[in-house]
Amino acid sequence: MCWLLTVVFVGGCALGKQKIVPDSIAKCRELSRDGVAAMERSDWQNACSLLEEAVDTSQTDIDARRHLAEALWNTGAQREAVVQLEAAVKLDPRHAPTVVRAGEMLLGIGAADRALQRAEDAVALDPTLAAAWALRGRVFRFHGNEERALADMQQALRYAPHMTEVLQAVAEVQYALDRPQRSLTTLHHLLDIYPPGEEPQQALWLEGLVYGALGRHQDAVDSLVAASRRAAPRADLLYQLALAERASGQPIAAANTVRQALALDASHKSSHVLLAQLRGGGLPEQSDVIRR
Repeated sequence: MCWLLTVVFVGGCALGKQKIVPDSIAKCRELSRDGVAAMERSDWQNACSLLEEAVDTSQTDIDARRHLAEALWNTGAQREAVVQLEAAVKLDPRHAPTVVRAGEMLLGIGAADRALQRAEDAVALDPTLAAAWALRGRVFRFHGNEERALADMQQALRYAPHMTEVLQAVAEVQYALDRPQRSLTTLHHLLDIYPPGEEPQQALWLEGLVYGALGRHQDAVDSLVAASRRAAPRADLLYQLALAERASGQPIAAANTVRQALALDASHKSSHVLLAQLRGGGLPEQSDVIRR
C-alpha cells in the first residue's frame, strides 16, 4: 500500500511539472508556422498578414518578429521591417545573428551609423561570426573607408572562406584600390565555387575589367563576352566589352558591340563617344550587329 501511494505521489508530481503552453503562445506558433510556409512559397503578402497576427497574439515572441521583418522586407516595407527586427533585438540583445540582420537592414535603408553600432555589438557578442565582420566591412565601404572595409571583410573570410557575396565585395574593393592581381586571385577563388556555366554575371564582368587593368585584353574580351551571355546584358557591360575589343585590336567587333549598347540605351553617352571614335578610325557607318 505504501508502494502504491509512493507511485501515485511521484506520478502526480511528474504531471504537475509538465509545461503548460498558454493559448496565446500556441496560437502564435501556429500562425508563425503558416507564415513561414507562405514565405517559402514567396507569398509575401499572406505571410505578412499571418505573421502580423502572430506578433499581435504574442508580443514577446522573437521568432515571429524575425520572420515578420523578413516578410515585410520582401514586400518593400523596409522601415516597418527594421522596426520589427529592432524589437526582436530588444527582446534578445545577445543573439548575435539577429543583431547582424538588424544592422544589415539598417544599412539597407541608409542608417549607416546605427548599422555600425549593430555591427560593433555583434562582433563583441561573437568575434567568430563572419556575418558580423562582413557587416562592419560593408558599413566602412558605405562611408568610403575602403582599407578598413577590406580588413573587416577579409576577417569575415577567415571564418567563412566561401561567402560568395563577401568574396565579390573584396574583389571589388581590391580593384578600386588598384590591386588588380589580388582582385583577380580573389575572383578566381569566387568563380571556382560555382559549377561551369553558372558563374554570376557580376563576377565575370569584374574579371573582365581586372584583366583589362592587367593589360590582358583578349582575356578581358572572353570574360566580358561570358558575362554578356550569363544574363540580359546592360549597356554599361556592352560598352566595357567594346572597349576591350578595341584594345585587343578588334575595332569592327567593338563597333558592333557598342551599337548593341546603344540599342539598349540610346542615351548612353560613353557609347556615343566610343562609336564616334571608332568611326573616326575609318570604320563604316553601319555594320552587321554581332548576336551574342
